[in-house]
Amino acid sequence: MKKLMFTALAVTFATPLLAEPACTPGDSLKPVWEAIKAFEDEGGEVLKFKINSGGCYEVYGKLEDSKMEVFFDPNTGAEIERIES
Repeated sequence: MKKLMFTALAVTFATPLLAEPACTPGDSLKPVWEAIKAFEDEGGEVLKFKINSGGCYEVYGKLEDSKMEVFFDPNTGAEIERIES
């Protein structure tokens, strides 16, 4: 019972750390290719692209032998967050 309670608490507190950023898409969105190009211009190789559940553009790729996820604001095209995996 104690193990179950500990596991439930650990999952509850770890969930916010794994949360992806959220965006509020407006009326005028930047084209998807601009986010991809920004990552490639930096020397990165795009492996996958998606729009996450929060509405942000999300690039999965490699840069200097590191795999990472990079999030972009769809309204401005600006990078929001970068997670190395």
